[in-house]
Amino acid sequence: MRKFFLISVILFWSECFAQTDTTKWLRAFPITNYMVDLNDSVKVVQLEMPDGYSLKEKQLGLVRGVYVSSHDDTVQKGYGRCNLIKGDYYYFSIGHNVSGVALKEGDLLYTFVDRTDIYYGQIPKLASHFIQLQDVYEKSFYDNYTVFSQWTQSGEKALIDSIVKDIQFTGNYFSQNNPTMDKLIAKGTFKNKKILTVMIECLSAYVKDFINYVIARPRLYAGRKWKVSEVFATWILEGAPAIVQN
Repeated sequence: MRKFFLISVILFWSECFAQTDTTKWLRAFPITNYMVDLNDSVKVVQLEMPDGYSLKEKQLGLVRGVYVSSHDDTVQKGYGRCNLIKGDYYYFSIGHNVSGVALKEGDLLYTFVDRTDIYYGQIPKLASHFIQLQDVYEKSFYDNYTVFSQWTQSGEKALIDSIVKDIQFTGNYFSQNNPTMDKLIAKGTFKNKKILTVMIECLSAYVKDFINYVIARPRLYAGRKWKVSEVFATWILEGAPAIVQN
């Protein structure tokens, strides 16, 4: 059974890539709470898409869970095709869920969409996994939909600068108001430095390295909203693992 499942997944993704070209991007969209059982093994799930987005009937989609408390939450939950379109609503029949974990609202359906004429930098790559970074006041730095219609290189630079300032601000705040949080970093690039010092002295290069790590290891972050200062601090304490760029 497991062997059959693995073969099915390989065939699924082979078909996906065979149907795509350089005009497509793979992107994730959260499913709604609308779910209907077609039979014991297939469920219909729904995407609600904003204006300007369109998918095609019969196009493929694969569902993954979103991290809650364990990496086991992020398992693949099946795949299938878009079988019905009603206005802004797209209905996919999802089967082949051998994970033992039920589909639920907020799970991510990955499918291919047309590329747009934007700067495809780090931020659109985050948004491709529906990852939302927020400032210390829980205000989002970008919108996961509109970033694909109006993103520029200068806009990305300005946003990275804003993230740097937010991290610096947060580090300064806790240094003055809760210095007990200033832990010693035990490993990695910033070994033997204090976490709040690194945050106060944050550079855009640090933020870019962090974002590259998230892009390369999206499962923990996909489909969620995160205060960037918090997840950045966690990354620093874990040794600031870096992705080697070719």
